[in-house]
Amino acid sequence: MKNINFGIDLGTTNSGFAKYENGKVVIYKNPVGFRDTVPSVVSFRKGRIQIGEKAREHLVSNSESVFASFKRKMGSDESYFIKDTENNITPIELSSMVLKELINFAQGENPKSTVITIPASFDTIQTNATKKAGYLAGFEEVVLLQEPIAACLAYSNAQNLEILNPEKWLVYDFGGGTFDVAVVYIDERELKVIDHKGNNFLGGVDLDNLFVEKVICPKIEESAGVENLWQKMIAGDNADYKKLYFELLFKAEEAKKELSLKDHTSIEVDSDNLDIVVDIDILRAEFEASIAPKFEESFQLTENLLKENNLHFTDIEKIILVGGTTYIPYIRQELASRSGISVDTSIDPTTAVIVGAAFYAGSKQSELVEKSEAVVDHSAQKEMGVQLVFEPNSKDTEELIAVIISDPFEGFYRITREDGGFDTGLMKAGQKFTEFVPLLTKATNQFTVSLYDTQQNLVYSNNAVRITNGLYNVQGQPLPNDICLELDEERGKTYMERIFKKNEILPLKKTVYKLSSKNILKNSDEKLIINVVEGNSGSMVGSNQTIGYIEISGENFPHDLLKGMDIELNFKISESRDLSVSVYIGSLDLEINEVFNPHQRTVIVEKLISEIKDAIDDINSEIDFEAPEENYEYLAKLKRVQEHLIVLYDEAIACRNDNSTDKKYQLEEMKRILIQEYDDMVRHKHVLQELIEYNDTKAYFTEYLEKASPKQREEFDKITKNEKEVLQSNNKYLIRKKNQELESLLDAIYYNQSESIVNTYYFYMTKDEGEYKDVAKFRQLCSLGEKALEKTSYVELRAIYTQMYHLLKVKPARRDDFNTFDGNLGLK
Repeated sequence: MKNINFGIDLGTTNSGFAKYENGKVVIYKNPVGFRDTVPSVVSFRKGRIQIGEKAREHLVSNSESVFASFKRKMGSDESYFIKDTENNITPIELSSMVLKELINFAQGENPKSTVITIPASFDTIQTNATKKAGYLAGFEEVVLLQEPIAACLAYSNAQNLEILNPEKWLVYDFGGGTFDVAVVYIDERELKVIDHKGNNFLGGVDLDNLFVEKVICPKIEESAGVENLWQKMIAGDNADYKKLYFELLFKAEEAKKELSLKDHTSIEVDSDNLDIVVDIDILRAEFEASIAPKFEESFQLTENLLKENNLHFTDIEKIILVGGTTYIPYIRQELASRSGISVDTSIDPTTAVIVGAAFYAGSKQSELVEKSEAVVDHSAQKEMGVQLVFEPNSKDTEELIAVIISDPFEGFYRITREDGGFDTGLMKAGQKFTEFVPLLTKATNQFTVSLYDTQQNLVYSNNAVRITNGLYNVQGQPLPNDICLELDEERGKTYMERIFKKNEILPLKKTVYKLSSKNILKNSDEKLIINVVEGNSGSMVGSNQTIGYIEISGENFPHDLLKGMDIELNFKISESRDLSVSVYIGSLDLEINEVFNPHQRTVIVEKLISEIKDAIDDINSEIDFEAPEENYEYLAKLKRVQEHLIVLYDEAIACRNDNSTDKKYQLEEMKRILIQEYDDMVRHKHVLQELIEYNDTKAYFTEYLEKASPKQREEFDKITKNEKEVLQSNNKYLIRKKNQELESLLDAIYYNQSESIVNTYYFYMTKDEGEYKDVAKFRQLCSLGEKALEKTSYVELRAIYTQMYHLLKVKPARRDDFNTFDGNLGLK
């Protein structure tokens, strides 16, 4: 098998294509202008499809049939209407066209496999949409790589670095459409992402929109006497204003580039149809003031990332810049002055991800089998258990290959390097042997290990031994978010139990065992629901994204599913984030298997408004519950989040008529971030309450544990065995569940004690006679109870108060009544 070798940066504003070959990366040049990248723009004009620079040139004159920034809509249900063809087209289809254009750059080559980069903060739906675009473009194999990892690979492999001591880098990736920030660990041998944060709707496009709205539009309004120009343009219901919007965006992008080099620039606007002819001057300071809020958003994400990982800027060795937006001097200066860290500008931020993708592709083995690959005749090759042990990455000039054969073996081995520069010749081999092989520097060395019997007949061959010298590589990618299972909780709500933890290295698999939380009769319309979500395991279910949903109806059951029956669930998630879920119910002999790769979600403005309002109301309730004099700092934080949500609510109301910009997606992203922030604050408080309750319950055991039976003491040890892990989980639901287990055990011990039996008897005996259905029977029980007390017969006394309970007209709820619940999902 060969390595993939081809890498693509599918960017919001520009995309690029490169190949790894003989230890080096070659970027395929765009034939138009011989540049390293191509604009991610597609136009449809007079039956002709154009991609790249030519398409971008038509953005102003033919905006209705020219499409850009569609990467930001990947994973959404958005589609674009093509006036020229009167058809709709999706972001996935547009992205596939850009990918096909990139393939054309590699003239004479026909790559079947590729690595495509994605923002680290892309969720599973956006990830799957990107893969689908790759397959639509004609690739048979698509492997995804997170952009911060690609940038680090480019930086570490392009520089002659000598890392004597481990370092931490900060990758600040401000691209055309997305923002990502990541903390990366690197030493002399290893490079890995520790953690990341991002916003999929924060990029250069948003800076351009702010620039137009806050600077350019007011100047035009003042000069031309126009009112509400921005609102008229983004409404999209007037062709002339819509055309002006795209013209101003185009001019804003050009002015942004000029202001990165000069202190001032000018823009000419000429629209005869709208009677607007102006020439406006713009200062760099005005531009910087307009984009400052977006930089603040990026810097706050950066600070939060460090805080969540108990790091400070002083722990960071350097900041690596990625993305075209980082060319803006204001961003570089603010980043350097606020962090106090060296900002490294030694690599090109616009091509770093392309180069890194190719480096990764050069180390990634393709799963496709080429027809031209030589295959050993299986009739002559014995079934052999052969284990090859070697380091895939090495800084040394030679590396050890160890071969272990499961069965006794006598014969010969031969190891050759693909370029012909090394050949051991035939060497005697036993069941185990080793060989030091020389490595070409700064290159991936491919070796073939062959085994021969005593007659020198080939019995085994493996050409998949690849050792990269002097280059950093990444063994697996981190999972961007927790993957969780929604479960019924005993207070009538649901919670999330983590299956896979954020930053665990993909691929992953796990088996969990759960119980049915309700009876589901066969042939009924009751359902067992398996809901797999992506997000934060300790947060509310609603603030996260569903990525796998299975409904199993009673109509499909061969028998009744009774409460408390075992349910086995197996989860697998691939490196490219395909999710496989299998459900097995042994009592029904029922198995269901599903593979989820959702690639579309919907953002509805009215639903968005409703969710923001609900969050504001929840915060109001929390504020009303708190005593101001006791926790003013906590209240201040709550009010700050609430104020941001109120602003967001007003913007969402105004967004109802916005048919041009990405505003609703930005608001959706900000809503998610703010609700998560609120959720974090409330969760911390609720976790403390659950911890207090747990510790109080456990304290009671000092009185009752000595009265427990040996089996009950064993149960107590079992419950408290892993309590440290649960109590430190910061998950109120897990702590509550642990507390409920302790309470149930404590009840079992307490209600077996004589004092408890006596107290319960007096509770029922002292009730008013009118509360009982049969007064004569009640009096008889009271008489029997007194005799049982005289004899200290507690078994009789328990039987007597049980009969009293059943005589009551209205029965009081017992603890068992609260613990016995029917879940909505059917899974606990």
